[in-house]
Amino acid sequence: MIEADVLLLAIVNMAEGVKNLVGDKGAKAVMRDAGKQAGPKLLESLIGHFPEVLPKEEALRRACAILESLGFAQSIGVQGNNVVASEDVFTNAIVGEDLLNSPVIYFFAGLIEGFVSFMSDQKVVLMPEEVQRGKIVYRWT
Repeated sequence: MIEADVLLLAIVNMAEGVKNLVGDKGAKAVMRDAGKQAGPKLLESLIGHFPEVLPKEEALRRACAILESLGFAQSIGVQGNNVVASEDVFTNAIVGEDLLNSPVIYFFAGLIEGFVSFMSDQKVVLMPEEVQRGKIVYRWT
C-alpha cells in the first residue's frame, strides 16, 4: 500500500505539472474543478447517499469537519466569511515560496466546494486570501 506522504507529493507535483502545461490560471481552474469532481465522489464512497439537503452554511461547516476528520488538516473551520485550515497537509508539500499561487491550494478549495455541493442544493466558492506553511485562509461566498 502506498504511503499517504508519497501520494500527497504526487498530487502536489501533478498540480505543478498541470501549471507547466496550461499556465497559472488554467491550472488553478483545472485543479479546482478536479477537486469539485472528486469531492462528491469521495464523500459518497464514505457515507453513501446523503439523506437530506442542508443550507449552504451548514453544509460548509460539515464539509470542514469531515475533511478535518479525514486528516486534511489538524483543524478546518468556518470563521465568519472565512474557512481556515490549520496544519494542512498541502502547504508543507509545496516546493518554493509562492504558496498562494500553487494550483494545489485550488484543488483543496474545490474539494470543499464539492463536499458542499454534495450536501446542499447551493454552491459555495472559496478564494484563497492567505496561504503560509501550515495555514490556509479562504474567503467563501
